[in-house]
Amino acid sequence: MPRLGKDRILAVLAAVVVLGLLVFIGRGRVSLDTNELLGTACAIPSRITAVPGAADAAPGGGGLRVVEQGAGTVLENTSAQFAYRIPVAAGSTHAEVPLLAPGQRTAVAGAGPVTFGPVVWLAPESLGGYTPITATPVPGGIRYTSANCRALTSRGAVVLQRGGNTGRILRSDELPPASVSCAPGEKVLPVTLPPHSEVYPYCALGAE
Repeated sequence: MPRLGKDRILAVLAAVVVLGLLVFIGRGRVSLDTNELLGTACAIPSRITAVPGAADAAPGGGGLRVVEQGAGTVLENTSAQFAYRIPVAAGSTHAEVPLLAPGQRTAVAGAGPVTFGPVVWLAPESLGGYTPITATPVPGGIRYTSANCRALTSRGAVVLQRGGNTGRILRSDELPPASVSCAPGEKVLPVTLPPHSEVYPYCALGAE
């Protein structure tokens, strides 16, 4: 029987390695994501499957509270947990806040009695380093800033206008998703805002 040449042996070994890799991939043990293969994948999840818990009280203490009301409502997460997918009713206005970090405030464009629906409470480490997106009014638009490792999904924003002398909430409006950037880095989008405005972006983890 003729002996195999060196080149042929190397080719056979390479084929065996490739076949083994394909078997592992087929079983879901190896990711085809380039970032994951290089060890640089973004750890922020695209969706959460946890079951909602208490409406306003978080495990370990704290929870959701109303900070201020006028022609709009400001909410705050006073717990050490992230609040995920928060159903809020403020008078006749119904909204879902995608995510609220510990100590973070947001707003809904409505006033009146406030009730919260069941909330998913998440430990900070489960969100892979997520940090809230900020929105700053600038001449001619809004500057959105994100330190996250991937783009999130825009769900629009709430704009509160305050009185220049009193600081009271005089008006609240909503911005459409196209007017809000949830991408990494800084981006200015053109929007005409009244004086003394505050912008609260709604950025979701994914298509939930």
